[in-house]
Order: sequence, then structure tokens, then C-alpha cells
Amino acid sequence: MSSLNEVQRDALAWNKGPALVLAGAGSGKTRVIVERIVNLIEEHRVEPRRILALTFTNRAAKEMKERVESRLSGQSIATWLGTFHSFGLYILRREMERLGRPKAFTIVDDTDQLSLLKRLIKEMPAGFVKVSPRDALSWISNMKSELEMPDFDAPADDQEEMAFRELWTKYHTILEQSSAVDFDDLLVLPAKLFLEHPEVVEKYRGWYEYVLVDEYQDTNRAQYIIARELSGEDGNIFVVGDEDQSIYSWRGADIRNILDFERDFPGAHIFRLEQNYRSTESILNAANAVVANNVERLGKTLWTDNKGGEKVGFYLAENGDDEAQYIVDSIRKQNYSLKDTAILYRTNGQSRTIEEAFMRAGLHYSVVGGIRFYSRKEVKDVLCYLRLLVNPADDEALRRIINVPARGIGGVTLSKLSDSAQAMQKPLLDALRETEDDPSYGPKLRKTISEFVEWIDELHWDVESCSVEEIVEKVLEGTNFREYLEKSDEKDFRTRLEVIDEFVSSCANYDEKKEGSLSEFLQELSLMSDTDGLEPDSPSVTFMTCHSAKGLEFQHVFLIGFEEGLMPHAISMDEDSAVEEERRLCYVAMTRACKTLMLTAAESRMLYGEWKQREISRFFHEIPSDIVQSDTRRQAKAARKTVPMPSGKSEANEGEYALGTRVRHAKFGRGVVMYTSGSGKKLKARIRFETGMSRQFMVQMAPIEILEK
Repeated sequence: MSSLNEVQRDALAWNKGPALVLAGAGSGKTRVIVERIVNLIEEHRVEPRRILALTFTNRAAKEMKERVESRLSGQSIATWLGTFHSFGLYILRREMERLGRPKAFTIVDDTDQLSLLKRLIKEMPAGFVKVSPRDALSWISNMKSELEMPDFDAPADDQEEMAFRELWTKYHTILEQSSAVDFDDLLVLPAKLFLEHPEVVEKYRGWYEYVLVDEYQDTNRAQYIIARELSGEDGNIFVVGDEDQSIYSWRGADIRNILDFERDFPGAHIFRLEQNYRSTESILNAANAVVANNVERLGKTLWTDNKGGEKVGFYLAENGDDEAQYIVDSIRKQNYSLKDTAILYRTNGQSRTIEEAFMRAGLHYSVVGGIRFYSRKEVKDVLCYLRLLVNPADDEALRRIINVPARGIGGVTLSKLSDSAQAMQKPLLDALRETEDDPSYGPKLRKTISEFVEWIDELHWDVESCSVEEIVEKVLEGTNFREYLEKSDEKDFRTRLEVIDEFVSSCANYDEKKEGSLSEFLQELSLMSDTDGLEPDSPSVTFMTCHSAKGLEFQHVFLIGFEEGLMPHAISMDEDSAVEEERRLCYVAMTRACKTLMLTAAESRMLYGEWKQREISRFFHEIPSDIVQSDTRRQAKAARKTVPMPSGKSEANEGEYALGTRVRHAKFGRGVVMYTSGSGKKLKARIRFETGMSRQFMVQMAPIEILEK
């Protein structure tokens, strides 16, 4: 306790009732949670198994567990410490049957979801507009995270929503028929259990006397319900968060959860951790100055004993290539340690020019958020075989591998089998069984299908008696998968074989460490995230989005593309609340830096296949001039006067975008203006595209071309 600051000690001394710890960036929030658990166990004699600690990433959970056990002299503890999703999975493994669904289920990842939605959209009846699979998935996910369902009795707002409603029904029907759940279900279904089955929530309340929640500002409605119901009437809940780091509304996070904590939990006490242990005074003052412009705040001001430090740098490049070369030259000139350096950007697409510059310079780098190991095609193929062995009703897994490697069961046959399965209202694998005596299939095809089904059935019985590694080897041998890789891609087959060998090694490692079932192995793989494989000691510069960087820190940070339309992003400019979230994202990115922070922007940049003139981010002009390098600050002021409007167009007026004006958007294609609002730089236009989708844009920022009135 003596090594903690006064506010941290006060927070730990709070033993009963609800408490909110407002922990600013770099203020030691992880330490507070760790010490809270240790304090409950050592000082208050709470049994470790009575403590439940929930966080958001596997990385954070692993770090917390290691630190708690280290503080307790290395002893393993029975405290449940993990992510919300893993806790949801823990509940569903035990309680799923109360919802009328089997305990044996598989988890579909985002790739599986998109594949399913693409197929469903392709099969949509005539009369429905074609929508984007990603838009449909986002609509479904946002609805579920709020614990809502479409109101099928009320008229839809437009044709797009009609299509989304149809897809909602078909999507969930297939998931239930396949005994499958998606990531949202890992939160939604436990929340539903707690709300609809009092005996279930009472059981788990009896297990957990103390509930701790990390990153509370990132909770959605379902996570809020889980935390609230588990804490019970005593409200013995201890949450840590920072409203200034709430950056996930696009995936359902609700900042109101943290802003309304005192209302939701009467008698709650608030502790403010405002001392920052990470960044220099210059970096911290710059970040504070930016986020202070937000309205939706509980309010705090970070400070540090780490006085002074280098001023925040700014470089205005001629274009994206110049920006990339400047970063390479800076790292070399300053002799920055590669492993201590990060390049942050708003969108993944911004990494291309930086990657090319690093490759030319021979500098090592690693990209977080690229193709994950377990998302590679060859690994996904093997995983789908494993999913089918665990859950024979998993139609999506069977669709993927029924002809991988090729065995003569093509698209026409698969379509016919799908129709049969639908008519029988049975899984697709059962439809394959029925072909044995069906003369409409040729004798050669019947033999192929029969052999495939028999092989799957034999492997299914081996699942209980074999290790995960043994099952995987049986799949690889039974399909001649390694030979298939050698023949399918002459240029890249060695790498793909290495990937499969590495996958087998990961299975062996799982068997050695855990000895869990194949079903548990698959479920745990599904919970892995982009940053789980991040190696902090790897001798390479880390490339990642600002969102992915949350929770991490680096000695040296380059925050690139500091321009209107990127930071803040163009899609956020028509709503004040969205701009506030972009400002919080900027704050998060800036506070990842410990020693140096360099902001870069470009006068022009290639966007949507065209060169666009750029304008420096409004967030830059919110930073006091005495915090920024003086010479680059003057450069920025000059640039603000000379850089044209971002789209290269003169200031727009309502007349150009009158009702019925035909336009073309670089991403969404041709459309018609439905109506406009605002004027000048703030002119907004609602456009309905030929796909039936409608969107609103800030005209000055969007890549829109007027075709005709």
C-alpha cells in the first residue's frame, strides 16, 4: 500500500458497495485492479473463488492474472479473471439448455458470418434490394448488443431496413439449426439468461461476492446487464474506466454506462486517478488540451511528475510518400529502438505507403490487424473439418470443406443437397446420407459422398478418445491435405505447409498445457484477438490502428494522417457525438506515447484512386502553440492558409445538390440526392444509391462527383 498514491489507496480501502474509479490514461488502472484483488484476499480474507474480474482482451486478462499471482508469491488462484466473452462462454457451456438449445455448439467468427450473409443476400427473394454483407452484419450486431429485436409489426424506414429484417430472420434461423452462436451471442444469451431466469442469476450471485470490471466505458448494453445482475442488490461492484477513452460506439459500446454510473448504482463513490505515470508533461498537456473540447465528460485533468520532455512534433508532408519517407528518416536519425516505436493510423489502408517505405529502407516492422494466423485459408479449412466433427449440424463448416480438397462435389451438387436438407428440415450432413439410394445422383458421385460421410462418422467417434493433435493429423492424412497444398499453389505452397505445421504444433501445445476437449479448443481459438500475438520484445516497429493501440504504450509514437477526413474521419463529421468520439480516439492515440510524439499530415494524398488536397486536422489547432515544436508550428499555420479544401472543390452550395441531382460516390457508386441540410462547409446530402442503400455525407469531405441534374 505504501507504494500507491493517496487516491489509489483510498480506492482500495473501499470494501463494500459500488465504486467507480475514473482512471486516466497511464494512471495505473491495471495496478488498482490487481491490488484490489490482492487486498480482498489478504486483508479482508475473501476466498479467491468469490471474486470475478472482467476485462476486454485476452492480453489484459493474462497480464492481470500474472501480476496477481506474482503479488501472492506465485501461487495459483481460483479467482475468475478473464474477458466478458470468455465468461459468457463459461455460462453458456453450463446453462445453454435453459434457452432450449444444446450445450454442444460452435462459435462462428467474423469471416464465417460474412460468408453466410453473402450467401443469404445472393439467395434473397425478388423485391428486396441488395445490401452490403458488412452493412447487414453491422446492423444485426448493433441491434443485438442493445438486446433488441426488429419490430416486425412496425413499417420499415426504407427498403434497406426491409432487407436487413429479412436477413436477421434467416441468419438466426441458420445459426440455431446449426447449433452455432456468434460473438454477440456470447454476451447477449448470458444477459438474456440472467434477465429471464432468476434462479440462474441467483446461483452465480452466490458464487461471486465481488465483481470487478475493467474498461467500463467500453461496455455495451448486454455487458452492463451482466455486470449489474451479478452485483445484485448489495451493488458490490468495483469498476474502472475512463470516459475520455470510450472509442467503440461502432461496435455497441455505450458511454452512458460510465456517465450514469452514480444513477444506476445509488450510493456509489467516485475516485479520480489523475496522476499519469507514462507520458512526459508535453505529451500529456497536448492530449489534455484536445480532449477538453468534449462535452460528454465526467471531468478530470491528468498531471505528471515527469516534467518537460520534448515538445510534440509536427511535419507537413507534400504527399503520402513524403510522409512515409520522413518517418523512416526520423527513426534512423534519432536512432529509435524499433521495438519501442509505433506508427498509428486511423484506417488500415493508410499503412500501405509506410510499409513500402520500410521495405525499401530494410527496416523491420510488424502489422497488427492484418490476416491473423487462424484466419488464413488453409487453417480455416482444417478448423472447419474440426468444427464439423464436434458439431455435425454445422452446415457452414460443411459448405466450406465439402470440396476441399476437390472430391467432385461441385456447386450444382451442393445446391441440390441444400434444397434437400431444407425440405427435410435437417442438417446438410443428413442430406448427404440420403444420397446413397437416390438415383438422381450418379453412381460415382454417390460413392464419393458415401465415402466422405463414412470417414466423417469414423472421425466423429475418435474425437472423445484422441488428443486435438491426433485428430488434426487424422484430418490431414485422410484428406491428403499436405499434398493438396503442394499442388494447389506452386509459388506459395512451402509457406502454406509451414503454416499447417505451425498449426499442428499449436494443437500439441494445447494438449500439453490443458488437455481440454476439441470443442473447448475450438471455442478458445474463437476468442483470440488481433493483439494477442503481439510480441513486445520483437525487434520491429509496430504498425496498428488507433483503435488497436488502446491499452498499449510505446516510447516513440508517430500519429500519421493528422488531417480532416482521417482524424476525425469523414464518416463522423455529420454528428457532434461522433466527432467527440473521434476526439477521444485522438486522445487515446496521443497518450500511447511515453517520450516522443510526432504528428504528421500531407498537403495531398491518394484517396479512392484520386489525388486529393488535404486540410490539417481541427484537433491539431486545439493544441496550445507552446507545446508544439515552434518551427513546425509556424509551418502548420501557413499550411492552414494555403491548403485548399480537402475535396479540391470550391465551397459547395445547396443548388449544386438539389433534389434529384445524380451523383457518383467513389465507394458506393451512382445515386440520387434525396435532400440536403446545412450550407457551405457544413452542407450535408442524403443520397440513395442504385443498390437501394441511402447514406448521408458531408459534401465537402466525401468523394462525390456530380453527374447531372
